Amino acid sequence: MKNILYLHGLESGQGGPKVDYLASRGICHAPEMDYTRKDLFSYLISLIEDINPDLIIGSSMGGYCAYVLGGLYKIPVLAFNPALHSRTFDPLLPSFVKNHHPSKMTVVIGDKDTVIPGNETLDYMKDNMMGNVANVTVERIKDMGHRVTLDVFCNMYNKIT
Repeated sequence: MKNILYLHGLESGQGGPKVDYLASRGICHAPEMDYTRKDLFSYLISLIEDINPDLIIGSSMGGYCAYVLGGLYKIPVLAFNPALHSRTFDPLLPSFVKNHHPSKMTVVIGDKDTVIPGNETLDYMKDNMMGNVANVTVERIKDMGHRVTLDVFCNMYNKIT
């Protein structure tokens, strides 16, 4: 049974149909995230060490944090419209985390996303990730904006597992 860590987005809340879906597929840990907390990094590290997930899934700011954690611990990542750039603020993470990259990552980009523009995500990935991430896949969803529908979420989960 898969052990999954799900990190919601900055303006999203804990729980909901995506978490329910993941819970039907394995053990899902979906903590309430406050990305402004001063001890965010130590909180995330203790979370990973307590949970020891097989997969980290994140959306937007949660996708950025999933990328950071996946890089530090070499845990596969599924990131939906990750805030790799264009963040409204930078969470308090040490600068050295930018030198670590997941060994396997799937990035799902909504072509209609105006919050985290997909073309900027692709440029960021090209400049900062390609060659550093051993196995990276990009999935572009033509009619998706920043919000990820349950159908897209479930389909992408099933595609990578």
